[in-house]
Amino acid sequence: MMNIFEAVREKIPVRAAAEYYGLKVRGGMTNCIFHNDRTPSMRLYDDHFYCFGCGKCGDVTKLVEGLFGESPIQSAKRLCADFGIEHIRGSPPKVKTKYVSTQTQEQRAFRILSDYCNLLRRYRTEYAPKSDDEDLHLLFTEGLTKLSEYEYYCEIFITGTKEEQQKFIEERRNLLGELERKLKLDQSRSAQDGQVCSA
Repeated sequence: MMNIFEAVREKIPVRAAAEYYGLKVRGGMTNCIFHNDRTPSMRLYDDHFYCFGCGKCGDVTKLVEGLFGESPIQSAKRLCADFGIEHIRGSPPKVKTKYVSTQTQEQRAFRILSDYCNLLRRYRTEYAPKSDDEDLHLLFTEGLTKLSEYEYYCEIFITGTKEEQQKFIEERRNLLGELERKLKLDQSRSAQDGQVCSA
C-alpha cells in the first residue's frame, strides 16, 4: 500500500520537478532555494537533492515545499496534479503520462500569465498615488511598465500557434516558475490580510 508521498517520490524525479517549476539546472546543479545562493550549490539526484552550501536535503516533496511555502500534503497534491498522477489511497498510483503533456504545459503557462496580468491591474488601482506629490509605489510602477508586455504574452496562448507557445515555454520556463511563486506569495499575503481584517 503506497501513500501519496511515496507515490510522487517513486514517479517524479527531483530534477524533472525542479525544471518544471522554473529552476535553471546545469549539469545536475542549480542555485539552492533555501539560502541566498549566488553560484549553483544544490545537486539534484533522481530521488533527492542536497545543497553543498547549507546542507539542506530532501525528496521531491520537500523541494516543492521550499519553492512554494506549502505544507507537505499540499506539495504532494500539487505534484500529483501537475505530473498527471492519479493517487487513490490503498491502490498503486497511476500515471496518465510519464511527464506533463504539452497541452497541460500550455494551460499552466496561460494560467500563470493571465493571473499575473490580473495582479498587475490590481497594482495599478491599489497602489496608485493619492496625490501629485506622493512618491510612486514600486508595485504601481510594476503594474504600469509590465502590463502591456504580459498581455502580449497571453495573446500568444490565445491566438498563437502551438510552435510559438512551446517556444515561449521553453525560453521562459524560469520566468514562469518565478511568476508562479510570486502569485503564491501574493495569495498567502492576501489570506493573512483577510484574517487580520476579520479578527
